[in-house]
Amino acid sequence: MRARTNGRAPEVRAVGARGAVNEVLVVGDGEPVVLVAHAWGASARVMLPTVAGVPGTLVAVNFRGYGGSSPRPNGWTYADLAEELAGVARAVGASAAVGQSMGAGALLALADGEPDLFTAMALLLPPAVDEPIPAEIHEMFRRVHVARLAGDPAELRAEIARCMSPELRDARGGAVYLRAYALMLMACSAPTERPGNAPVPDRARLARVRARTLVVGQEGDLIHRTETALALAAALPAARSHVFPATAPMWSERLALRTLLTDHLAPADTPALAGHRAVTDPPGTADPLS
Repeated sequence: MRARTNGRAPEVRAVGARGAVNEVLVVGDGEPVVLVAHAWGASARVMLPTVAGVPGTLVAVNFRGYGGSSPRPNGWTYADLAEELAGVARAVGASAAVGQSMGAGALLALADGEPDLFTAMALLLPPAVDEPIPAEIHEMFRRVHVARLAGDPAELRAEIARCMSPELRDARGGAVYLRAYALMLMACSAPTERPGNAPVPDRARLARVRARTLVVGQEGDLIHRTETALALAAALPAARSHVFPATAPMWSERLALRTLLTDHLAPADTPALAGHRAVTDPPGTADPLS
């Protein structure tokens, strides 16, 4: 069955014990059950359009500190987020997962701890693998956070724009994306990342993860570096990567992204093969919008 995000409101559920509850939005029915993990400053609801049309039951998670989930006052690590996702995955019987940015890192941490939990994953814009983000990227995040707290939409848009190459900023839909992203950040009170944080302690451990994995990168994104996405795909034994070019980014090629996700997360006829080599789609090969 196909999960549909349009035409009917998602079912809202609470998963977990008192004081450690995750709010989840459930859309669709049938198999597979797909866990959906959002980026920093986003939400479960923001992620639903990205996965529209993915087969099965979508379970989009609000991390603690977002939406109706319990607060997380002392910041987060990827291990913290992985623990949240593990509880939801067990409660709903998830066999596949999609995560973006912070959510991708959280899924990576979860797969490191439970390498057989998922049969398929899609990791969009992974921020890191086994090292914390570099100091210059941490400074970009800090400036965005300061601008968000200051409450000036124009300054916040300017700081977000500084996280992009000129080609990405000038791509089709760039101005609309900046406005929407700034409004989204100003509407939330996202917990901050703790220093020295990385999804996994050693990328060599990822050789144990047999899930069919799609890793998606974006050229021109100075925070989510293409080399990180490619390195992650190379570390996972059943992975392939797709890199969107700066001139045709994920936000303007939403249909191409949805097609990638739908094709990848559809139940496979055969399990992922041990020793399957990572395959990289060359930059600039995103499917055109029809």
